[in-house]
Amino acid sequence: MPSSPATRRRRPPSLRDVAELAGVSIKTVSNVVNDYPHVKDSTREKVREAILQVGYRPQVAAQQLRTGASGMITLAVPSLDFSYFSNLAQQFIEVAQERGQTILLHSTSGGREAERTVLEGFKRVLGDGVIFNPLMLEEELFARMERTSQPTVFIGEHLPETLPQGSDYVRIDNVGAAYEATSHLIAQGRRRLAFIGAIDTAQGKQPHSSGTLRRDGFLAALDAHGLGGDPARIQVVDDWRREDGFGGARELLARHPKVDGIVCGNDDLATGALAMLRRLGQRVPEDVAVIGYDDAPDSPFTIPSLSTIAPDKLTLAATALDLLAERIQGYDGPPRTIDTPYSLVVRESTVPVAVEASPEAPTPSAAAGAAPSAAPPAPGAVLPEPEPTARPENEELPR
Repeated sequence: MPSSPATRRRRPPSLRDVAELAGVSIKTVSNVVNDYPHVKDSTREKVREAILQVGYRPQVAAQQLRTGASGMITLAVPSLDFSYFSNLAQQFIEVAQERGQTILLHSTSGGREAERTVLEGFKRVLGDGVIFNPLMLEEELFARMERTSQPTVFIGEHLPETLPQGSDYVRIDNVGAAYEATSHLIAQGRRRLAFIGAIDTAQGKQPHSSGTLRRDGFLAALDAHGLGGDPARIQVVDDWRREDGFGGARELLARHPKVDGIVCGNDDLATGALAMLRRLGQRVPEDVAVIGYDDAPDSPFTIPSLSTIAPDKLTLAATALDLLAERIQGYDGPPRTIDTPYSLVVRESTVPVAVEASPEAPTPSAAAGAAPSAAPPAPGAVLPEPEPTARPENEELPR
């Protein structure tokens, strides 16, 4: 019995339908769909209008058979709950769109087995290659791998020195960045410094974690400036969420009530610490200066606004996609490691806001004829490194 018009499955629009509507050949439509050059702008626009009218959508599978590539890239990150990863994912999406590529987001939720599935290859091929930020995988697993199952670019800080063939690595110098953040607090006159965000490796976290690297940069800066590192002022946390910063600051100040500067492992921890400092009646930055890491979207809007280290996420995304494109196109050289830049962003949590003095009430220094002090940098300014006098000559940053 023939099916009724209501139940008959409608044939999807084809290249032929577009060609007939636009009055051009099927080959011309294919050239427009695949963004080939040498098509007149007027013809290209006419074909695009026809595509919209008939609702044509290119079949990815057929396109992949013709070109060997789908134009889709898998981005695997631990969790989109963290503002850093959600913001980074958006950067990847925007850069990929400019290149005519599509990002497939995959969250491993910080689980070891989920990460292992990404590393060893998905059960079904998800795109032409993968950009992967592992969090829980041990170094031995990488050491046993001779080659990744598909073109891969690693990002993040949880990687060993030796990587499998078929992969590359794009990273940020976490030790150097934390060194600079700590040096900024020291340049503001802070001397009783603490770090919130150390990772307890006994809990299954890996020694190459961001927390460990940023803690090492913090301690290196204290040593370089002759302040030494008090292990008791290293606050271990369970995770890097705001509630961990909130509770971590409470525990830290209970042990060390005279701390005058806090370096946090990320901006979420710093935001939680700011909330606890307000509850404890501590003024920021007058009593305690706070600096974070990541330059999360909320950081300019905390109270006070948060000084932070700003990784260049745009450069990181573009570099990772460049390397992956070379792998997809056939490059099979040894693994490459590229460091991408960062900057120090100074806001109100480390530099007090300048308040204009009333003309009727001159400041004591002005009344005494003393030279006025230099105005603090404007919030949002990028500060240079402290003067060399604060650091031993010819010293190199630890790696």
